[in-house]
Amino acid sequence: MRRPAEFKRAYAAGKRLGNEFFTVNAQPNGLTCARLGMSIAARILRRAVDRNRVRRLIRESFRVHQLGLPAIDIVIGARAGVLAADNARLRSALEQLWQRISSTCAS
Repeated sequence: MRRPAEFKRAYAAGKRLGNEFFTVNAQPNGLTCARLGMSIAARILRRAVDRNRVRRLIRESFRVHQLGLPAIDIVIGARAGVLAADNARLRSALEQLWQRISSTCAS
């Protein structure tokens, strides 16, 4: 997702999910595949290197699980706990989040 209107639509009408590290807004998109948008706030992750690390992890995890997700728009944001967590914990949290999204947004 790239357009601000797509992000606004997901925030306004999307289903909200989350865990200790990430927040998610998910909304059906009427397409054939899932799309990802990221909103990583600089006030939570001050250094660009930290924001980019989290973005890379999210993108990598999404690519692996994209085919198993329903046709939805997903906007994912980071919470403050992301900074203290290592990559393995973030990957497992993302995997659990993709499973929750698949089960709750499948219909």
